[in-house]
Amino acid sequence: TEGNTIDLEKAALEESENTPTYTTIYRIGALAVLICVICGAILGASTNQLKLPQLRQTPQEPTDLSNATEAPITRATTAPSLRFITAPTLDPTSFPTARQAPKTSDLSDTILGLAPMSTPTAAPTSAPIDIQTFIYSKVRQGETHVIIPPGRHYVDPQQEYGKVHLLLKNLQDIVIDGMDKAEIVCTKTTRAITLWNCNNVTLKGLVVDYDPLPFSQGRIVDISDDQLELTVSMIDGYPSADSIKKVGKVEIYDSTTDELATPTYFGVTVEKVDETGNTVVVTKKQHHVPLSEEKVGDIVVFDSSNMANPIPHAIFAKDSANLVFERVKVYASNMFGFLENDCSASGYINTSVDRRLPEEDIKERGYRRLRSANADAFHSKHAPIGPRFQNVIARYNADDGIAVNGHYHLISNVLAGPVNTIRVIGKNDEVPNLSEGDMVELVKYSGERIESARIVSFDPESTYELEQAEKDFLIGQTFSGRVQLTNFASKAYMVTLDRSIDVPMGSLIASANRLGNGFRVQDCIIGPNRARGMLLKASDGVVTGNTVRDTWLSGIMLAPEYSWLEAGSGTNILITNNTIERAHDVGISVHAHGGDGAIAPPGAHDGIVIEANRIVDSSMPAIAVTSTNQLFLLGNDIDGANNGFVLARKRGEFGRQEDPERHIYLENVATVTSTPAE
Repeated sequence: TEGNTIDLEKAALEESENTPTYTTIYRIGALAVLICVICGAILGASTNQLKLPQLRQTPQEPTDLSNATEAPITRATTAPSLRFITAPTLDPTSFPTARQAPKTSDLSDTILGLAPMSTPTAAPTSAPIDIQTFIYSKVRQGETHVIIPPGRHYVDPQQEYGKVHLLLKNLQDIVIDGMDKAEIVCTKTTRAITLWNCNNVTLKGLVVDYDPLPFSQGRIVDISDDQLELTVSMIDGYPSADSIKKVGKVEIYDSTTDELATPTYFGVTVEKVDETGNTVVVTKKQHHVPLSEEKVGDIVVFDSSNMANPIPHAIFAKDSANLVFERVKVYASNMFGFLENDCSASGYINTSVDRRLPEEDIKERGYRRLRSANADAFHSKHAPIGPRFQNVIARYNADDGIAVNGHYHLISNVLAGPVNTIRVIGKNDEVPNLSEGDMVELVKYSGERIESARIVSFDPESTYELEQAEKDFLIGQTFSGRVQLTNFASKAYMVTLDRSIDVPMGSLIASANRLGNGFRVQDCIIGPNRARGMLLKASDGVVTGNTVRDTWLSGIMLAPEYSWLEAGSGTNILITNNTIERAHDVGISVHAHGGDGAIAPPGAHDGIVIEANRIVDSSMPAIAVTSTNQLFLLGNDIDGANNGFVLARKRGEFGRQEDPERHIYLENVATVTSTPAE
């Protein structure tokens, strides 16, 4: 669909590390690194001057969920005490870690008494240094708190075959500190920083930016009578038309308010009018015309690139634990601001993804920057212990503000009746991220969530050819983006559970240990942006004290998605004391659908507390909940309705056609405890 086109692009990029070519390159690179490490160790032994960083240890096993019990329902005017499996306390000063706190960073000052985010002093460009060599030379000398010299450092991507500007790998108990005076400016529109296999590493007091930017801007100088063609004059100080994708998306900002004027237009074409590259014509789709609110003088923002085959995201973390990003400012990214894969207990404190102010920009431009990241601001996948976001800012990025999720895989049993051993098809035809001993979330094709089970055996090396019935089923499913690879999957895996289940083909399985359970989002500022403020697909979470403004979709959304095979469902979620302003869709949305698109029965979500939130001047319903066992609606304040915000494709959802003015919409909710709104 139109609204998911951005996800097709970002999904292809965010997982590009999994392609065979890139994996082969990494293996070759890993061998070279190993040789260098051995040589360095020999040299260190002979000179007694060099000290290599310790390798990360294996993270702790996540909490056993098998004996967990549900919290009882109580009829009360206050929220119940919830059971938190991986988040042991609701204390807002709590910041649990996977093992131990960083030895070299005392976080008590930022957690117990958060200071406002400071603006780095504009520093002159320093004498050129090799940031990569500088950091590792300090680490080898035994330093555990490495201070990056002040100034604006222009960095070429020398790591990972010219795809990464700074690579931090195999580090432990290290603080890398820009002291709020250091800035890394990336000279290519590829990844800024990769952290890989690190433990207890803190990155703090640093600015990340790009020159040239990974996006460009132009002013509308003419609109065709049919509103299909926009003539755009490129603005000085931004990448030329030659760098713009010829088919892609554009966002349009009102030139009087510098805020979004229209929904994102996907699938547009861009053609140069002349060889100077100063003027282009943007051709929209016919279905964009009813949405067209742009006018002559408004500003168009395009994705752009100055290199072939870049890899995505400004800051990417992989296979790490207890990472802390503190006072890190990301002003631009070719995709996500931050993406973490398979990381445990990460912390984001006083960190931001935001557009840069003109007075702080690194060069003069004909018009201020209107965008920050080209997609999500913060995105977490497969976390054994979920991330903590505290006092972060996510604004003017071209998709969701904060996202937390894991992977679903398809159950493709062709045998009838209850069985302990099931056939599983991996998402994207990849090896399922399941392990022996994992507790697994199980969901029928209808969206009904059944009792969890534990994996007794799973051999990722043993595959089985798909039977015709499995192939026929897959080809009939509607998957989105890169997940469409699943339609043409070629292999299945055998997974044995500790109990028998009886589910139809197309049901789902996900590792409950890799969903981001135990996440916390606290005291953050999210929006404006073109999509959702938060998209959360995990359990045992807290969302409190946040301000979400001007999102073009839901402000806070809890929902698994079958078409994206993104897990999971939510249990024990506290959503409290948040302010949501001018949401163009539901302010707080908790829902689930089956593979057939129907609303799931009660039980997908359980133990959801929505309390003392204020939803102002937003689309109705302000709160929508489906597919939930226990729901607590307590003292929420809904002030004003503005259904003029609702996008056309959303007007048939959550009962809007029957009653467009209702404040709260409930469907397939088993038990509700509520008090009147204040």
